[in-house]
Amino acid sequence: MSLVIGSAPTDPASRRRSRVVLPACCAAVLGILVYLNALDNPFVYDDFPLIVENASVLDASDLQSVIVREMTRPVVSVSYALDTWLWGQRPLGYHVTNLLLHTINVVLVFFVGLLASEDRRRQAGQTTWQETSPTVVGFIAAALLAVHPVMTQAVGYISGRSEVAYSAFFLLAFLAGRRWMLGGGARWWSACAGLWAVAIAAKESAAMLPFLLLAYDRIVLDASAAERRRRFLKLLLPMTVITLVAAVGRIAVLALVEYPGQIGFNWPLALVAVDALSRYLLLLFSPRGQSIFHAVPLVDTLWSANTLAALLFLVALVAFIVRLRTSHSLMALGLIWFVLLLVPSSGLLILGLGEPMAEHRVYLSAAGLFLTWASAFGILWAQPGRRKIAVAGAAVFLAALGFQTVVRNNILEDPIRLSQEAVDLAPRHWMPRILAADALRRSGRCEEAVLQYRAAILIRPVDEYPYTMLARCLINERRLDEAEEALRQLHTVNPRSQDASMGLGVFSLLAGRLDESRAHFQDVLSRDASRAQAS
Repeated sequence: MSLVIGSAPTDPASRRRSRVVLPACCAAVLGILVYLNALDNPFVYDDFPLIVENASVLDASDLQSVIVREMTRPVVSVSYALDTWLWGQRPLGYHVTNLLLHTINVVLVFFVGLLASEDRRRQAGQTTWQETSPTVVGFIAAALLAVHPVMTQAVGYISGRSEVAYSAFFLLAFLAGRRWMLGGGARWWSACAGLWAVAIAAKESAAMLPFLLLAYDRIVLDASAAERRRRFLKLLLPMTVITLVAAVGRIAVLALVEYPGQIGFNWPLALVAVDALSRYLLLLFSPRGQSIFHAVPLVDTLWSANTLAALLFLVALVAFIVRLRTSHSLMALGLIWFVLLLVPSSGLLILGLGEPMAEHRVYLSAAGLFLTWASAFGILWAQPGRRKIAVAGAAVFLAALGFQTVVRNNILEDPIRLSQEAVDLAPRHWMPRILAADALRRSGRCEEAVLQYRAAILIRPVDEYPYTMLARCLINERRLDEAEEALRQLHTVNPRSQDASMGLGVFSLLAGRLDESRAHFQDVLSRDASRAQAS
């Protein structure tokens, strides 16, 4: 008997492991390579209130303060505190954590695609395209997540941490739930429930897991009616009940505590949510017009072109999913995944909260769409005559996406350029103006910031924030008369504004108008006695 050192493994299990590990690692490497140029990017926008100006994350040992600061997403707050403890307030450390989570997600999506494709091949009713390679499906889905430029606002933007964090625990919980449904013991049930709880503690959108597992059970897995009933009663029903109860409780807190009198169902916003869904889909197909802010037009009548287009899109999408279910269950599941993970943010929009569209929200949702695309590619791969063309096309497509991601990271490097891009794409909206003004102010360019704050006020004169920031910039520029006038405008727009009363009180005191100053300070104290500086 001879021993050949370095010979290839002949054990079938070893060969299978190598066929799985290699593509998973390749997809992960792609994800790392395209984000290397994002590691040096600075803090931007929400990074400042969440990290730079957030005293609670400065001391990781004070766990209570860290959690209380962001009670709905404590996992994210703790991760920021740990980053600060390890790296200080250097953006590099926070970017490394985001990239690490993204790399984990890429690998997990590979295994979701691999295992789901194998489950689909075992389905009795799925007689077409069963020769599709599960490894190929898993790799393409993972590679798309790794390099797609729309993912940059979740990976390259530090405040997108909630997306990459909850995705990791969500995907792990999904895989554990699948394993339990296929005969795993109590440990898999416990793993699914525990990981799901952690995912929800990272972002509330993880509450959609039981609905996704239910869709997976009914669409992809084969089982008897009795087995499906067992799965539903022991795992899916308890998770669904918890989700619904938590959703009702969260809405109650929003309506009664956080936004009293401002919450209510608004059917035109439901159509806006559908419009946003179609825009996400188009953006993923053709990532042009990316922005830190997307303006989605409001619906003012049921018969507008936007409304009819949104309704037509929804009907076509549902019909397509129903058609796919009988011919390719995994492609149908991918589209259902895509829609389900956008339901929570759409629900908040319908209640009158949040922006209609934000690119970071589509991070995990896109993984479902990528499963659909990967399954379609797997069909081409299974045809030897078209395999070379399919591989060449996929390579070019992934390379183009990766190049756009690198370019997008460069744009995220410059907050002023990023905000100006948003202004150019939505010149009539107030929010990009404020983003641009804040970026200019933080860069010490207050004179230019003043112009953007004034533009935001002209578009939306009822918002308090641009007035106060305008006054701050004007004070820095020694334009005190203009700063006082900005605060007077704010006081006229919102007589209850404490910032306006406090600022006007200071200006009146400096000008020697003592009675006027006293009146403003008394107004502040009557609304908030804790502001002792007004006394």
